[in-house]
Amino acid sequence: MSHFCYNRGCQKNYTLTNDPSIDDVACQYHPGLPYFHDAYKIWSCCQKKSHDFSTFLSIPGCTRGAHLGTKPEEPVAPRPSEQETPPKPVVRQELPKPHIPTVERPSIDTPLTTMKLTVATSLQTALDKLTNTPKADGTQKEQTGDDIKPGTPCRHSTCTAQYTTVEQEQATSCRFHPGVPIFHEGMKFWSCCQKRTTDFEAFTNQPGCTEGEHLWRSEAPQSTDEDDPQVLKTSCRYDFHQQGSSVVLSIYSKMPRPDQTKVELNAGRLKVDTRFGTDIKTKRFSNEWELYGLIDVNLSTVELLQSKIEIILKKAEPLSWSRLDRPLQLN
Repeated sequence: MSHFCYNRGCQKNYTLTNDPSIDDVACQYHPGLPYFHDAYKIWSCCQKKSHDFSTFLSIPGCTRGAHLGTKPEEPVAPRPSEQETPPKPVVRQELPKPHIPTVERPSIDTPLTTMKLTVATSLQTALDKLTNTPKADGTQKEQTGDDIKPGTPCRHSTCTAQYTTVEQEQATSCRFHPGVPIFHEGMKFWSCCQKRTTDFEAFTNQPGCTEGEHLWRSEAPQSTDEDDPQVLKTSCRYDFHQQGSSVVLSIYSKMPRPDQTKVELNAGRLKVDTRFGTDIKTKRFSNEWELYGLIDVNLSTVELLQSKIEIILKKAEPLSWSRLDRPLQLN
């Protein structure tokens, strides 16, 4: 009569021979328990292991002994006696949340604070040289009307056409970008069409988004300063990036004039008015931003460098700025 062996690693049908020398070593099994660790199946008695479950079950036993014909009882978890007091529930103590101060956005009528300007040594040296350089006896005559020379390039951004004749000018149209180039967090795009790319060559070869007439001569000032008609009001490229708890705004105005630059701030608004350039006719850039987040005016700084104006805005709240400004709130 055959019996089923319940030893781990054997689990075969067997028949007793009534010969102790044979029956006492007829079973090859694992006296330990299987356990699983790091995708391995392992026998605790001999540490033999395998990734595959079928291979693990087919590992021969590490011990010889008699077959086990009765199923062993499964271990039962001990029940607590009536005298034992039930364990107290664990109460998790929540840590106090850090207090984040809230700052209210100031109204549109809140006065602005004029910031103190720090002038870099390199800029001051360059301005001194520019002031002490004697002017030439004659100035270059502006090209107007029929004074355009053949080969003069079109002054519109991204247009590569060159002037030939009046008939050629009338026959061809100009494709250009009326906006200014913006470089932000590795992206390069024009403010007029927002087509973004990370490759500088692809950016410079990007076709213009506007079609019109070529511009062969210097563009006339759209608006001038009332006090100084030699100041040309123009646009200027700017960019920003975040640096820890600060936002750094760079306005790329080459050779800014410290005595003609004014930066004003409040907790939610920034206003910049500057004159810059190396030509006889200086340029003026003026702009105002309703800032995306709120700032601490007292901890913010402004530095004038030879190639740009750098404004460091200290954040007043732990907020990541997805952009520099938000639409102006006039109400």
